[in-house]
Amino acid sequence: MAAQCGLKLAVSLITAHFGDLVAKVCSCLLHRGTLSLQEIIRFTELSSSQIKNCLLVLVQHNCVQAFSTPRPAGPGGVAKAVTQYMALFDNILHRMRFAKFLAVVRDDLGPQCEILLAGLLQNGRLTFGQLVERATSSKPEVSASMREGLRANFNRLVSARYVERCPRPEPFIEPSPQEETRSTRRRSAKTSEEILSIEQRAMVAAALSDAERFSEITDTATETIEVKATDHSSDVSVGDKRKYGALEMDQEVQAAITQNEVLWQANFEKFLLCLKKKACVAHVRSRFGLDAGAVLEAMIESSGQQKAKDETPVRATMDSILEGVRAKPGGISMTLEHIRVILDQLHCQSCNWGAGASYSIDLKSIIDTCQNDEVEALVLTRFGKEAYRIFRLRILHLLRRRMPKEFCISFGRMNT
Repeated sequence: MAAQCGLKLAVSLITAHFGDLVAKVCSCLLHRGTLSLQEIIRFTELSSSQIKNCLLVLVQHNCVQAFSTPRPAGPGGVAKAVTQYMALFDNILHRMRFAKFLAVVRDDLGPQCEILLAGLLQNGRLTFGQLVERATSSKPEVSASMREGLRANFNRLVSARYVERCPRPEPFIEPSPQEETRSTRRRSAKTSEEILSIEQRAMVAAALSDAERFSEITDTATETIEVKATDHSSDVSVGDKRKYGALEMDQEVQAAITQNEVLWQANFEKFLLCLKKKACVAHVRSRFGLDAGAVLEAMIESSGQQKAKDETPVRATMDSILEGVRAKPGGISMTLEHIRVILDQLHCQSCNWGAGASYSIDLKSIIDTCQNDEVEALVLTRFGKEAYRIFRLRILHLLRRRMPKEFCISFGRMNT
C-alpha cells in the first residue's frame, strides 16, 4: 500500500494535469481501492456522466485499469458481469518523469523518435494513424516516403521496447475460492506461495505476451490480426463470454482490421530500467572514479538484458566488457588487468555464463545505496548534522546485514 504522502502527491499530479473532477474520481480509487461505477457514484456524489468521462480520461492516460468480475445471479438466475476500476498508482507517479523519458529516447534513438514518443506521453495511448496525423499536422501533404519514415522510426521505438501495445482493456476475472471479501481479505500466511489478489490477477490477465507487446508494424497499409485473435482466445479461456462477437467474424472481416486500430503506449518499465542503470553508473563514477563508471556502463550495455528486472543481476563476458570499454572515451588506455581490478572493486562475481570468463553484479544493491544517499542529504538539510550522523550510522548497520563487509567499510569512510 502507498503511504498517505504518496497518495497526496498522486492526487496533486492528476489535479494539475486533468482538473478537479478527474482528481476527485482518482482520489476515490486511490484511497478506497477497486470500485465499481455505482460505488464511485455513491462515494464521490458526482453524476454518472461526469464519472464516466473522468474514467475515460484516466483509462486513456493509463492511470486506471478496468476489469470485469461476475455479479451474483439475480432472481431470474442469470449471472451478469460488473466492471471494476482500479487506480494504477505507479503510472500516475511516472508522469513526473516524462521529461526524463524523452531525454532517454533522444539520446538513444534521436529527435525523430522523441517526437513520436512525445505524442504518446501527451495523449496516453494512440493508434499509429493518430501518431502519423499528429507528427504531420504542420505538413501540407503527407507523402508515402514520409509515412514510411515515421513507420521505421516507430518500429525502432518498438524494437527497443520503449513503446508497447496497450494491455487488454477489460479482462474477465473469476474470483478464486480462497479469496475473501474486500473488507476482510488478507494475504495467506499458511503457505509459502502467496495468493494473488483480484487486482494482481487482473493485471496479469490484462498483460500481453512479449511477442504481442512488441510486435512491430510490418506494413504501412495493413497489419495482421494475430494479436487480436490471441486476445480474444485468451479472454475466453478464463471464462469470459464476449459481449462482441469477435470470434464469429469471418476471415475477410478480420483481414480488414488495419494497424490504425491497435493502440500503443509508452513502456514505463523499460524507461525505469534505463534510468536506474544510468543512476548506477553515475553513482559508481562518483564513488570509484571515471574508469569504474566506464567499466560498469560497458558491462550493462554488453549484457543485452532488455527485459531484466532490478533484482536480476547483470551478466557479461570479459570479452564483451573489454570491447565495450574500448569504445568509451579513454577506454583504449585501460588494460585488461586494470579492468579486472575494477571488477573486484565493484564486487562483481565470476560466474559460469556464456563463453569464456564472465562476471555478474547486482544493481539492486547500488540502487539501494543511491536511495540512501538521497535520504541522507534530505536528513542533513532538514534536521542538521547530529540527526544526519545518527541516521547514517543506522543505515550503515542495516547495510552490513545485506552487503559485503568491504563495501560497507568503504561506504562508511566516504560518508564520514
